[in-house]
Amino acid sequence: MNSTITVGNAGDLGVVTEDMCRFYGDNWKRRIALEVPSFYRWQFMETPRNGGHDRCCVVVDDGDILGVMGLNERPFLLDGVGRQAAELTTWVVKKEAQGRGLGKRIIAYLQDRYEVLLGMGITSAALPLYRASGFSYMRQIPRFVRVFDAEAIAPYAQMDRLAKSLIRKYRDPGRAEYKAQTKPARDLAVIAAGMESRFNHFLRDGDHLQWRYGDHPVFSYQAFEVRGGGSGAGVVFRSDEVEGMRIVHVMDCFGDDADMPAVLTFIDDYCREAGAHVVDFYCTSGHVSRHFRACGWFSVQDDECFRFIHLFHPPELREPPTTSLVYWARDGMPSLMDSDRLYVTKQDLDLDRPTAVTYETLETARAEGAAQ
Repeated sequence: MNSTITVGNAGDLGVVTEDMCRFYGDNWKRRIALEVPSFYRWQFMETPRNGGHDRCCVVVDDGDILGVMGLNERPFLLDGVGRQAAELTTWVVKKEAQGRGLGKRIIAYLQDRYEVLLGMGITSAALPLYRASGFSYMRQIPRFVRVFDAEAIAPYAQMDRLAKSLIRKYRDPGRAEYKAQTKPARDLAVIAAGMESRFNHFLRDGDHLQWRYGDHPVFSYQAFEVRGGGSGAGVVFRSDEVEGMRIVHVMDCFGDDADMPAVLTFIDDYCREAGAHVVDFYCTSGHVSRHFRACGWFSVQDDECFRFIHLFHPPELREPPTTSLVYWARDGMPSLMDSDRLYVTKQDLDLDRPTAVTYETLETARAEGAAQ
């Protein structure tokens, strides 16, 4: 029965973008941007390493798509050595095909092809397959939140008396001197190169940073170099409006540890100047996030006094108010599991993807603005 089933990447198997998008649209529980061909092509085919080739893993049976694992090829630096790796995202198997061992075949194909694999947003159904295949699991990607206006975010948060007291306590933390300069995202690659000896992370070279931040089809990002006495740090922001609340997302924050206090002061100044009510930052590395915690940012894992929405369009408070992570390496798992050295942020693993409605709305607005 399974003799006609083939597992491979969509480009090699001749599966076209429109069919992949239709499969996502028909089988995902809610509308998703990956059902929009223009976004799908940017996400999976226009990346620097994919080079126009669709490398998403697909299972087909006599031309019929049974399952898809969204995939971006992207080098991963493990112990300073570049490994052939992939970001995994949005795995779905057709309901009628579930229970036929297709998930195991997809994972086996990926582990045979790549040396390092990471994925986020793991469902309870998929987790046993990952764990049985040697993946490690992080139930909650660490997420940190700083509040500037408790009243403005009240409809989207749960705050007890302790949380409100801590917001007041850290309203004006100590300042560090800094100089900040706007930079093309590509230029931050020089700073990112300094991470190689200290962190395990996906490569942040100029081409990837340009694709991810400079060429995004909808979202607009701002990149800065910040200096506070060290050799420099890079920080990238995206702002969002959610029904009367303005939130800033720190997408990336890396560089000389000596500059991190200056970066935290700069983030405060940037957010206040932008009129932000709240700012958040996802980061797996405790070596980086310790600076945020020291400045009074809430940890959504540890600070039970504070809860904040995880999804924004539409606003939705989930428990836990973050997402999960799986990660695997053919060799070097002990090093990959070092949480202080593992650097994953909202920049990675498709964690900053618009909803289908948001994508279509903003894409239309951008096109209309360009035509004026």
